[in-house]
Amino acid sequence: MTQNINNTEALRRLRLFNEKAQELRSYSFIEKALHEDAGVALNFDSQKNTFEAKRVGADNEARAAMCLVLRFFLQPRDHIELHQIAGLYVGLPVNDEAKRLVVVNLGTLDRLLDRNTEIALNNNPITYRDVLQTILYGDQAHANEAQRNILKTWREIGPVFTVLENFFESAVCETLRYILWLAAVNSDAIKILEQAISARR
Repeated sequence: MTQNINNTEALRRLRLFNEKAQELRSYSFIEKALHEDAGVALNFDSQKNTFEAKRVGADNEARAAMCLVLRFFLQPRDHIELHQIAGLYVGLPVNDEAKRLVVVNLGTLDRLLDRNTEIALNNNPITYRDVLQTILYGDQAHANEAQRNILKTWREIGPVFTVLENFFESAVCETLRYILWLAAVNSDAIKILEQAISARR
């Protein structure tokens, strides 16, 4: 969506975006989630008829810290939600290629998040976006009752929830990849806006 916003407000929002992106970069979540040993090990014991799943990745503390900042990029309240920033770029005094890439790469992220995971509940496929939003808003960043109830159902599944947690980390990492890329693009846009504002004084 195109947004008609003056350069001063655009600069404020891009600076806030980059400030929060830098916070995300400083947290241990990325290192732990992308560690070479990260993932899920599944074990089925045919003799005991048991099924276990063990996850290696970000711990609860690292996840909680990351989620509190990630929400800034996924909800509209603070005006740095990813689609809001993509809309903002349409009206920025930056080159057309930068504008195009911001939109194209966000579209790529959206398609990744809208893919089905390998898990369905009551024959309803669960997408990576479902996992991201349910764990983020049902447990971590906000106490959303509807998401909390879904999360409760998932946890009752047992080992499958461990797999869903791994899908959550995959969805988050893809989202962070775009956020950190966009922060780099923002740095150039911030310089251009600063120059444009200074030239008017």
